[in-house]
Formats: sequence, C-alpha cells, structure tokens
Amino acid sequence: MCRYGRRDMWREQGAMMTTVDDLRPMGHVLARPEPGLTVDDFVRRARDLRDHLRSEQEATERRTYYSQETHEIFQRDGFYRMLQPRTFGGYELRVSEFYRVIVEIARGCPSTGWCLALGSGHALAFCSQFGPEAQAEAMGKDGHFIAPHRVVPSVRAVPHADGWELTGTWSYNSGAPYSTHALGSVALPPGEDGTPRFGIAVVPRSCYTVLDDWGDGIGLRGSGSPSIRMENAVVPRGNVREAEGQDHMWAEPVGMALHGNPMYAGRLTGFFFGETLAVATGIGRAMLDEYRSALLEKKPMWSPHGLRADDAQYQQWYGEACSLLDAAAAVLQQVGELYHDLCEREARGEAEFGPADDLRLTNLCAQGGRYATEAMDLLVRTGGSSALRQESRTERYWRDFSAYRTHPATMTRDLMNRRFAAAELEAARQLRTAADTGSAAVNGDTAKAGA
Repeated sequence: MCRYGRRDMWREQGAMMTTVDDLRPMGHVLARPEPGLTVDDFVRRARDLRDHLRSEQEATERRTYYSQETHEIFQRDGFYRMLQPRTFGGYELRVSEFYRVIVEIARGCPSTGWCLALGSGHALAFCSQFGPEAQAEAMGKDGHFIAPHRVVPSVRAVPHADGWELTGTWSYNSGAPYSTHALGSVALPPGEDGTPRFGIAVVPRSCYTVLDDWGDGIGLRGSGSPSIRMENAVVPRGNVREAEGQDHMWAEPVGMALHGNPMYAGRLTGFFFGETLAVATGIGRAMLDEYRSALLEKKPMWSPHGLRADDAQYQQWYGEACSLLDAAAAVLQQVGELYHDLCEREARGEAEFGPADDLRLTNLCAQGGRYATEAMDLLVRTGGSSALRQESRTERYWRDFSAYRTHPATMTRDLMNRRFAAAELEAARQLRTAADTGSAAVNGDTAKAGA
C-alpha cells in the first residue's frame, strides 16, 4: 500500500499550490534552448569534449575546478539543465540517461565529471523537495541553476522576521565554484520536548562565501569541492523545509504536483550514490583507454618480441577489465531505471517508495563500485610501474579513483546493507503478522458458523 496521504497529498497540492499555469503569466515558465535535444545528443557532445577535457586535466587540478571555458561550454550545450524540469527550460532526462552522460564526462576528466554531476544533478533534489515559489525564484529567471548539496547539518537555522537566518559552514561542496545556489542540511531549533530537528535549505549565491580550502587531497583535486560559509544569511521561509532521516536528510517531495513527473517524487540517497558510481565508472573507462594504448605500443614484460596486444595473458586481463566495467555500467543503468520504477509505482498508488527501497539503490551502487574497483585494481596491477609515473594520466586516474574509494558512498557499504536488511525484514515481519491475523479471523468466523 502507498503511504497514507502521499498520492492524495499530490492532488491536494496541485489544487492549493502554485501550478505551472500560475507561473506562466508571471514569466517563470521558460522555453528549452534546444527543444529537440535528446540523451544521445548529450552523450555525443560529452564524447566530443573528451580531448578538450583531457588536455585540461593538469590545469584543472592546479586550479581545483574546471576552467571558465569548460563552464561556458557546459552552459551553452545544456549540461546544467539535464535534470531540470521543462517548466524552467530544462530537459528532464531520466536519471539513467543523466548517469550515461556523466560517465562520458568523467572519462574525459574525473574531477570535471564529479563537479558537473554534483553541481547539476542536485536540480533533481531541489525540484523534488522545495515549493514552486522557491523553484521559480531560483530557476524562473533564466533557467540557470548549479548547486552543491551537503548532507551534514553544520549550519544553524533560526527563525527570522523575513524567514530564516543561517549561520555556519558546509564543507565538501562539489560544484561550488560556479554555483548559483547551495543546498544543505541545517539544524533547526529543537522541538518542545528537546528533540533535535533538522531541515534542508536552499541558499542563493549572494548569501554565502566560497572558501579557498580545496585541492590538497590525494585525488579529485579539481572537483571544485570547497567549503562555503554563511554569516547571518537571511532566506525566505520557503527556502527551508523540515526533514527526516538519519544520515541523508529527506523532505516530503512536492515536485510531482508542480511538474507532473514522478521523477520529482522519490527518495534521493540512492540517486546521490549513483552520481558517484557514474564518475567511478568513467574513471575506469579512462584507465582502460590508457591500458589499451599501452597494449598497442609496449612489449610484454616477459618477452622482447611482439606487442602486449598479441600476448594471451594481456588479452585475458584486458577482456576481464572490460567485462567488469561493463558490469558496473549495467548496475548504474539499473539503479537509474529502478529509481524511475519506484517513483512511478508510488505515483500510481501501488507501493510506497520507502527507506528500504532507497537503501536497495544505495547497495546496488556499492555493488557496481565493487566491479569498478576490481577493474581498476586489475589495470593498475598489470599495467606496470612505468604506467604510474608522476603527473601521468594513469597516475591521476589511480589517485582520483582512490578518492572515490574513501567517499561515504563506498565506505558505508556494510552499514547500508545492514540497514536495508533491517528495513526489509521488518516489512516482511509486518506482512506475516497481518497475514496471520487475517487467517485467525477467518478461522474464527468459520468456527462460529460451524457451531
């Protein structure tokens, strides 16, 4: 059964809240710059950028984020609008399609792929969880929206006459250098009984400062992930929503009522983890590109004759790495499609998109990460020490992938498995209890009838 009120709530919101038709006369409904653009067009554009992105890898690391030129290309070619609603000039790609594009960008430059994914992808979270007024204010002027998203509630929000006042610092804001807004979890005043309360806030660029504190990690140094700081920043009341959840704050989605697309009605932890898996898969494919070049140019370590490409052992390693990365990509696509299936089932009132489903997606991402990790380990181990020369692409890819492996998306794999199992088994227990209760009631009625 769908959670009580969820589908009816969307209908009520559609009647009570601002709708697309209400936004149109106010000038907040925007046309897409290229109405016929498809995911295949985005994938082709991403592949066409590969040489440019690879030529900028070193400079991107030094700068700690991608260049103004690359930013302008992304803006011109619609990459920031992939998950934005059509209402605000976006292309409303499916999540699986978005992941395909990010894989290709990360194949050109892992840091750039990470920064683009986490800067543009959070349009999905924003348009799912915030009301139409906040969305119109953020996107309705020109459709340009880039926002990092920090899940740790290290910013304090207190009521203000004009809405909310925010003070604090969010770290690890991938996408911040070119951001128009920032999303993040906030600590709200506690409840009357002292219970901690949390929320999610959207903050315009004019209200925060991007700090220069990124770029000294082992990898993804160019991912544009600095801290941002707010001091007594005042935002409208609709820019903060109370949230639930443990590690990833989640507010009841409202985007379905405004945009009519179930995609804007799902839980988001699995989606976030999918963004990181897309980058990891792209890094793996980039490393495979370098490995392939070496096979076509170098001799086997144990023979002065012929090329590695003709050696059976290297062929075995290459084939295995290819299949592992294909498996990671297949898992990634399944995550995206399953996300849509869960959203659509709930929109039809067939089943709730609950915490266990979200955890199922996160665990799928972890499994895809295992495939990508196994492929990377194989390519590094069999590529030879010369492949890891300082400042070489392979050395950079190894460092970037090492940074991915320390991200919570991979570190918390065992924890997420336990949480999923607990939620799934509890649901099964409740179903069994309900079935036993129903069976007992039927048997009792039968006994009375027989008497």
